[in-house]
Amino acid sequence: MDLSTHAHLPWTVCHVTGDVELLNAHALREHLLDALEQPGHRVLLDLSAVTFMDASGLGVLVFIKRMAILRGGALRLLAPSSAVCRLLMASGLSGHFTVGPDLVVAEQPEPGLEAT
Repeated sequence: MDLSTHAHLPWTVCHVTGDVELLNAHALREHLLDALEQPGHRVLLDLSAVTFMDASGLGVLVFIKRMAILRGGALRLLAPSSAVCRLLMASGLSGHFTVGPDLVVAEQPEPGLEAT
């Protein structure tokens, strides 16, 4: 798994490449926690290049979303790969995440919420 981050204000964009599994999910968790510390506490998580994700990776997504909300921020998924989509659907969690097919759509305010 490879991780990278860049600023796209007011968001922090994190890119994940490769397999996310029990052996490396902790590294993803720490990387995303660091990203949440950036001003605004908003993370766009690009999962387009994830080739495999197991339940430990899904657990990281749920945890990071909870941490973002507690900080007054947000976690949004950007272009999740088919592997990630299958896991979200099978777990019943697909509706619990805001998902955008690209950066422009992912950055849009959610209906009924003011942009901050």
